[in-house]
Amino acid sequence: MYRHTSFELYWQTGISTARVIEEKINGNIETKTPIVADWGCGLGRIIRHLPSRYSRYGFDYNGHAIKWNRNNLADIIFKENDLLPPLPVGANAFDAIYALSVFTHLSEQAHELWIDEIFRCLKPGGIFLGAFHMRPASEQLLPLEREKFDAGKLVIRGGVKEGSRTFTAHHPEDYLRKRLFAKFEILEGPIDLFGQELFIVRKPTVGAKPERIKTC
Repeated sequence: MYRHTSFELYWQTGISTARVIEEKINGNIETKTPIVADWGCGLGRIIRHLPSRYSRYGFDYNGHAIKWNRNNLADIIFKENDLLPPLPVGANAFDAIYALSVFTHLSEQAHELWIDEIFRCLKPGGIFLGAFHMRPASEQLLPLEREKFDAGKLVIRGGVKEGSRTFTAHHPEDYLRKRLFAKFEILEGPIDLFGQELFIVRKPTVGAKPERIKTC
């Protein structure tokens, strides 16, 4: 899965990214023991480095990764999901969900379905942290794609299996602010995060009561 990656780089970037995620969660969530989900967790590169006082959940649609995580990473609950929603949990389950370079490999329809699912799974007042590909280099887009991107529209470079590394979505800021996060309160963003841009958004607080997570 990561056979071409330096282990040292993999480990160090996992620690560095986890520190950013931890800082943003601690700064925006009041509870000291938040329930946190990593959607698109892979082999636990980031979630393994988050504080053990968090209740940690990892989700991925790669069943092999989930099996490895369950056998090797203690005190974290891992669950497999499909390419499209739902996640195998109840509504209002998490204080925070993060997804780093996940929307960057999904179709426009999947964007709409997954952002609704994230909204469902967050507690009122919970936050979502998402990293997006917002600044494609000039040579990355064809002229018509660039025109679409500059007009604030999502650009999808498909032609391969959705969810794969080469299936690419490029996110204009207007699209994120006005479409993807229309139901959320935007707290921060865009913030540079190791080559992508991070947004932190909050689900509005209403009178809904959180449900218990259905564990495996």
